[in-house]
Amino acid sequence: MIRSLLKAGTASVLHGTRMDRMLGSLTGSRRLPLILGYHRVVEEFSESARTSIPSLLIGRQMLERHLEWVGRRYRFVDLDDLGARLESGEGLELPLAAVTFDDGYSDFYHQAVPLLRKKGIPATVFVVTGSVGATEPQVHDALYLLLTRRAGRDVKGVWNGPSKVNIDDMTPYQAMRRLIEALPLAGLLQAIQTLEAEDAPDKQELESLRSLNWEELRSIRREGFGIGSHTRSHIVMTNESRSCIEKELSESRAELENGLAAPIRHFAYPSGLFDTACVEAVASAGYRFGYTGCLHRSSTHPLLTIPRTHLWENSSLDSRHTFSGAVLSCQIHGAFDLVSGCRQHHEAGQLR
Repeated sequence: MIRSLLKAGTASVLHGTRMDRMLGSLTGSRRLPLILGYHRVVEEFSESARTSIPSLLIGRQMLERHLEWVGRRYRFVDLDDLGARLESGEGLELPLAAVTFDDGYSDFYHQAVPLLRKKGIPATVFVVTGSVGATEPQVHDALYLLLTRRAGRDVKGVWNGPSKVNIDDMTPYQAMRRLIEALPLAGLLQAIQTLEAEDAPDKQELESLRSLNWEELRSIRREGFGIGSHTRSHIVMTNESRSCIEKELSESRAELENGLAAPIRHFAYPSGLFDTACVEAVASAGYRFGYTGCLHRSSTHPLLTIPRTHLWENSSLDSRHTFSGAVLSCQIHGAFDLVSGCRQHHEAGQLR
């Protein structure tokens, strides 16, 4: 409660004095177009948060508040338009904004698209191609759901590989993040198998986590929305071998191009995690634009490390849990980034 009051009070002062914009210039966010990043759009946040990762959720009503606030201050463009401006360096003095959604959940089609269509706002969805049309949830969703069912019980034995990953005394979200950031895909699948053997989720819990299918993707494409790659299996690229990354990048792009009969130029790093070697792999795979979750830019591939501002239901709430334009403004201008900073080591890493 105290933290929420402090954050809301600070945001009010910063926004009221326009200091949020000045701090944004210090972090570098003011020098780039605004790119919003979302994941799942749901009808009702609190209900969905019972079984889904809360920080990946935003209610349709709250998303509308975000888009209306941003739309009064920025002009929405699609990623192709934005990419062309970044390549040429022209027109970037204008207040431009783009909207993106990660992971390719089916609720993008059912919840986000009708709202975006009504408001005439372009958007791009980044798709995990191995999950297109699949009935099982994506790895991070499966881990979180299974860990919530296991809450309060011993978590030893979830992973028996060579890397020591201690998730004792962690919340389900903390444990999920720890596993994802530490283990390769094979280890995550083993952890899921171990957890499922103890307490498998029911079909109703899994249905809400469904990904888009090819028919929905083609419909989205016909309506003019953009589609980009998010790898084939939502791998954390910094945990994987060179051959795995190359396969994930090339197969994802090929599957989308074959399934949609359209070129795929845009890529988003899963979990926002990347290093120099990963960026080089994305360049080698032929993508022209890559999107991250922090302000770090590659000096050799700046167009493959374009920052985004990730938002969810609580990103713009004040201490009374109501929408606050001041808090959203501080998020958008990166005013809080000077305190939190970036914990990643982007320059490290040589692909194996």
